[in-house]
Amino acid sequence: MRLDRLLGGLEVLEVRGDPGATEVTTITHDSASAVPGALFCCVPGQRRDGHDFAPAAVAAGASALLCERVLSSLPVTPMPVTQVVVPSVRRAMGPAAAALFDHPSRRLPVAGVTGTNGKTTTTHLLAAALGAAGRPAEVIGTLSGARTTPEAPELQARLADLAARGVTAAVEVSSHALAQHRVDGTWFSVAVFTNLTQDHLDFHLSMEEYFAAKASLFTPERAEVAVVNVDDPWGRRLLGSITLPTRSFSLTDAAELEVGPGGIAFRWEGQPVRLRLGGLFNVANALAAATAARELGADPAALVEGLSSVTSVPGRFEEVDAGQPFTVVVDYAHTPASLEHALGAARAAAATGSGSNGSGPGRVLVVFGCGGDRDRAKRPAMGEAAARLADLAVLTSDNPRNEDPLAIIEEVRGGVARPEVLVVEPDRRAAIATALAAARPGDVVVVAGKGHEAVQVTGDEVVPFDDRLVVREELGRQESR
Repeated sequence: MRLDRLLGGLEVLEVRGDPGATEVTTITHDSASAVPGALFCCVPGQRRDGHDFAPAAVAAGASALLCERVLSSLPVTPMPVTQVVVPSVRRAMGPAAAALFDHPSRRLPVAGVTGTNGKTTTTHLLAAALGAAGRPAEVIGTLSGARTTPEAPELQARLADLAARGVTAAVEVSSHALAQHRVDGTWFSVAVFTNLTQDHLDFHLSMEEYFAAKASLFTPERAEVAVVNVDDPWGRRLLGSITLPTRSFSLTDAAELEVGPGGIAFRWEGQPVRLRLGGLFNVANALAAATAARELGADPAALVEGLSSVTSVPGRFEEVDAGQPFTVVVDYAHTPASLEHALGAARAAAATGSGSNGSGPGRVLVVFGCGGDRDRAKRPAMGEAAARLADLAVLTSDNPRNEDPLAIIEEVRGGVARPEVLVVEPDRRAAIATALAAARPGDVVVVAGKGHEAVQVTGDEVVPFDDRLVVREELGRQESR
């Protein structure tokens, strides 16, 4: 496609070269991915500036640059490619990518799901519901890429592929993606709001700013219909502020609700639903998915079959069964609210069983920590929730990244009001082993924080570490003793 055809609607400050004579074959922000004919987007970042990588992209064959300043070769020779200068490369990259791929979100239904918790499960339930209703769908999100929401060029390429195959997209839309304009250029047939609780305040600085990022999805320029959780106070606030046609959902929509050890049963729109996922919070996720699927044209009788078909979502209250006489679940819970939900679900599951003496419910044990280089304000709240809701809380390391693991642990301990239930074990494998060794028949052990993740990041070191595999290995070691 000619470069000038990608620039419609963009605020262009200056052009060097002839965009009408410049052919673009692909678009990228990664110089390592630059190929002949690429439009290289010079994205300024927190640690690195994409403008510094323009020479490498040009050397790899890039035919044009999208930049915020004119770039020259040493000492003053202009780069030998067309340059388009814009006020913000991030703002321009999404619309340019959408144009290159012929605006795929206008050629297929796209559902965007945003919120602090529940995005992954809701999108998977939505895809299953649509599939059962004869509307093939795929998820773009946490489990399918390096980021919850891909950068704009990757997102538009994925949407184009789905459009070519006639597949609906269920997209996890993070607050970072909204603030960084990754979904600019994307049209959402339906936008879903799950909830808002404390997280990412290292990036957004305040809950108001965090909410504003989420709310920016729900505008007539971005979405056709909104689906909003009115059980959440931020959802109610959103409902009162947006001008889109809106469909609300609430736990009151789940009639004849029954929560048991084998799953959850309720009626929705007169249709029987039997979820095989644990936790009352998954009722809200299912209602969000069902409401969105109905807005996309799915028949209620068919879509509830899809909801009932989902047995698990990787790392989301996922049970690890190696024949042990107690329950172990791995969950991605890494915020105070999500940890409370996971431990509440564990308590409900333990209450339906019988403890080691056979006369009462089982106990709840949790292994948890907090990641480094992330929202520090939530750490004491994580400690408070774990100690308040669990009978034994084993505090350990998560992904410390560039922080001292022991310093993170001390910040988490600052919120613990019941130190008698807390055990500190910085080594995550040893912490998991400690909780498993302490578990008795009928107990429920929650390994929280990393969920589906398969590595642990400490400084520059990235080592294989999957909580689900480690649990199985440690159960095997204990069984062999």
